[in-house]
Amino acid sequence: MTIISKQGKKFRVPDATIHRLPLYLDKLILLQQAGVKEVSSRQLATSLDIKASQLRHDFHYFGGFSKPGRPYLVDLLVPALEEIIGIDVPLPMVIIGAGHLGQAIANYKNFERQGFPVLGIFDVDPRLVGLEIRGIPIRPQSEMESFVRENQVRLAVLTVPVQAVQEVANKLMACGVVGFWNFSPTDIKVPGTVIVRNERLAVGLMCLSFKTKRLGNLELFP
Repeated sequence: MTIISKQGKKFRVPDATIHRLPLYLDKLILLQQAGVKEVSSRQLATSLDIKASQLRHDFHYFGGFSKPGRPYLVDLLVPALEEIIGIDVPLPMVIIGAGHLGQAIANYKNFERQGFPVLGIFDVDPRLVGLEIRGIPIRPQSEMESFVRENQVRLAVLTVPVQAVQEVANKLMACGVVGFWNFSPTDIKVPGTVIVRNERLAVGLMCLSFKTKRLGNLELFP
């Protein structure tokens, strides 16, 4: 992914590095909560089961954060990573689809702590409209577009059926949404200015099944 620095320079950061940044941040927040003030690259990398050289290489894209041979200052590194990831300022999101999965996501309290407060929940089912999840009312989907525009929402979670997901995404993009967390088991078509993170829940289980079988711990064919 191409990143623009504060100085206006463009540089490319591998997707693998971007995916590791939240892991570094989560571990550092735990260290901060435990009162740890300093941590070496080796200690931090070992706790995440990666090589210290990989961690230092990831951090190098953003300035390194410490002098060679010196540990990282936890209280400085946490806000630096939060700014890089983009959660130093809360980024509200909406959930489209209030079925079991949508409700489970809405019930996850840590989103607020991590910088992603749920601002609205929408569904087409009249039996769900009016119910509340953690004080957030489920609204009719007919109100989705006006709500997103009025609140300048830029992120949306999609847990709608396959046949409806593209139409919903199109409407949201027209309202200014530029990021989708898509749980529908199909890809959505978006322009290059919009980012999509697809989640395939069954894929994770299939990967687990594959690895477990290869280790000889699962007899699929008794």
